Amino acid sequence: MHSCSAQKSKSFRSSESVSETIVAQMNRALPKRNLLRSNGDDQSAKWAFFFLWLFTFAIYARPEDMFPLVGHLHLTLAFGVCAALTYFGSLLSRSTHPLWSRELRLTLFLTGWFIAGLPFVFWPVGSFRVLLDPWLKTLIIFFLLTQTLMSLGRVRKLLWAIILSELVVTGFSILMSSSVKWVGDRIYGISLGILGWNFVGVAVAITLPYIAAMLVVERSLLKVGLLVATSFMMMWMLVLTASRGGFLNVVLSMVLTSLLVLVGSCRGKIIGCVIALGLVVVVALAPGVFWERLHTLWNGSDAPVDWTVSAAEESKQERLDLLTRSIQYTLEHPVFGVGLGNFSNVSGSELNQPDAWLGTHNTFTEISSEAGVPALLLFIGVLVTAARNLIRIGKAPLKDSESVELSLMARAALASLLSFVFAGFFVHLAYTYYFFYTVAVAVGIQQIAMAKWATSIEAARDFSSTMQLSSARSWL
Repeated sequence: MHSCSAQKSKSFRSSESVSETIVAQMNRALPKRNLLRSNGDDQSAKWAFFFLWLFTFAIYARPEDMFPLVGHLHLTLAFGVCAALTYFGSLLSRSTHPLWSRELRLTLFLTGWFIAGLPFVFWPVGSFRVLLDPWLKTLIIFFLLTQTLMSLGRVRKLLWAIILSELVVTGFSILMSSSVKWVGDRIYGISLGILGWNFVGVAVAITLPYIAAMLVVERSLLKVGLLVATSFMMMWMLVLTASRGGFLNVVLSMVLTSLLVLVGSCRGKIIGCVIALGLVVVVALAPGVFWERLHTLWNGSDAPVDWTVSAAEESKQERLDLLTRSIQYTLEHPVFGVGLGNFSNVSGSELNQPDAWLGTHNTFTEISSEAGVPALLLFIGVLVTAARNLIRIGKAPLKDSESVELSLMARAALASLLSFVFAGFFVHLAYTYYFFYTVAVAVGIQQIAMAKWATSIEAARDFSSTMQLSSARSWL
């Protein structure tokens, strides 16, 4: 009996040691103060999360683009204000307390750098406007998300808000294609947000890892059907936009999803094959404009010349010029840049050409050219910190079904984050919500993991102590 008790106690000490090692690693990446919340704290933020869910659906689906009268309701403003008021109300009543993840602190430092650079930029008034909108809105929503994503259930609900938005918007754009905007033979879509035009590929690439992870654990036929329908609609919308960068981004996302999310289980491998087959089918059925634009990736100027190819080549050269100028402005203004949102103004004023009044089409040079190299380093710091913590969680020992899902979500968030890094070289989204939604999900997963591991360690210690006491009594 003593031998059996000692063996069980030893196994618990071993499991406890592994968990403590992981928690220690996470503590080096996360601030030690205010890492965990009580159940009461978590419940107090439920109304804030409810309004954030509505805000998320509104910001992704943009119902005002489909039904203009809805625009008079200012849904995103209303839901955002309600989320902020309910959360800060719980702070004032001391029913909750803020959690300061390293990603959040780095983002606050980044905000401070934006403010510090205002007096030294090309057009301070314009930069101040960008600081207020969209940056301040993005910062507030990011803060609220990091404070309310405290359970896997909430993470799933937030992802469902995004996925359902994508299904509604892409479905509307495809089914009502005759009444939505087209640019030549390429569909623009109904949405003026991330679910329209060249941004569709970014949305697909960022969301696909989460859809795959949810398909692995989901057993409801209705939910599985919605996930599959969303994947197909988004992929078909992608080929209709004929975005070359978007297509490459989705291919990379599929590779990352297969390697990080779907590996290791039979169901995962089947899901990977189904997703890959779906992409093959939509590409095979893609309109000619998709193939003509894709052809320019490897043939360049040797491709047969027509309007589509000419426009594709012009677009590629235009983006190379924008990249060159953004790097040039970074080198000329390395400390504070030319100012938030000022790249297009500086470029247009210097060149005095209609096509010079454009953004950088690159998230990283957008930051470096408009806010300086220190701001770029802080932005990259947010990315690296989130990625490192997700890697640690993905490698954690799996003890139960919740741990399996947590690890799966962590790996999906990592694949999504890496997909955004690739997308960042083709679009400028530095100040918008979409990147920080990805980081917020990563932070939420980290906080859930920390709470779970801390609880497991305490439980293991208590049980181990009980086993040792029982063993000692057996000798008496």
